[in-house]
Amino acid sequence: MRGFAAFIVLGLAACAASDVVTPASASPEVSGWQEASGKPPSRVEFAAVMAACQDRAKGAGRNAPIDNCLADLGLHRAQ
Repeated sequence: MRGFAAFIVLGLAACAASDVVTPASASPEVSGWQEASGKPPSRVEFAAVMAACQDRAKGAGRNAPIDNCLADLGLHRAQ
């Protein structure tokens, strides 16, 4: 039973990861961004923040610059 549950969880994670769409206005490169501490985010962190920004844009019904949303959530462009 545990093996079946693990299989289901991994299947859902794979499906969720394949559904992530990066808008054209955002950099798909994780290396182009950094946290407030100066460290680059992990791929998982970056994907989570991008998903949150996409949800925020859908909820607001507008196409605000993604950089503003990422900055609100703690990511800034690396300099």
